[in-house]
Amino acid sequence: MTPEMKIEFFTDDEIERMKIFIQDKFKNENKRFKIHRRYFALLITLLRTGGRIDEVLQLKPKDFDFQNNIVRLITLKKRKELYRTLPIHVELKTTIMEYLLEMHMDPRSDEKLFPMKRQSVDEYFKKMQAELGFRIHAHKFRHTFAAKAIMSGVPLKVLQKWLGHSSVFTTSVYTEIMGMDTRMFMEQVR
Repeated sequence: MTPEMKIEFFTDDEIERMKIFIQDKFKNENKRFKIHRRYFALLITLLRTGGRIDEVLQLKPKDFDFQNNIVRLITLKKRKELYRTLPIHVELKTTIMEYLLEMHMDPRSDEKLFPMKRQSVDEYFKKMQAELGFRIHAHKFRHTFAAKAIMSGVPLKVLQKWLGHSSVFTTSVYTEIMGMDTRMFMEQVR
C-alpha cells in the first residue's frame, strides 16, 4: 500500500448521523416511507456485512437464516465459491426482521430484498452526503466493516473469509489503520 492511498471509513458519529437522517425521512415522509425504510435497511446491511453493493443488492430474504444467525452473500469477485456465509450481527438481525414485517415480505422469499439499482443507491447517498457534509459512498461501508473488525480483534483469516477475499494479503491492507492517526478511535472505545 502506497503512502498516498488511504482507507476511508465512517466514524461512529457519522454512522449515527446517517441513521438519524434516514429515520427522520421515513418517520416524516409518509408517501415515501417504503423508500426510506428500504435505504435504512440497506445501510445497516452494508455496514454489518461488509458486502459489496452489488452483492448486497442480490440478497433475498431466504439468504438470512435467523435460527442459525447467518447470512449468505453471493460472492461476485471469486470464481470458486458462489456464496460466503457470515454471522448475523444483532443490529442487522433486528433491522432485517423489522424490514420484512413492515414490507410484508415472506422470509423464505426468492424476491430481491432491495429491489433497486446501484445508480439509485449512489444518487440517494449523494443527496445524504450533501445534507450531512461528509463523503458517503457504498464501498466506504465495506471499509468501515473491515476497520471495525480489525479494531475489535477479528483475526485476519476470519475477516478474509467474511469479505470474500481470495488472498489474506488483500485483507491485510486494513491493518494499515493501525498506523494511522488513531486519536479518533479513542472516543469510540467503550
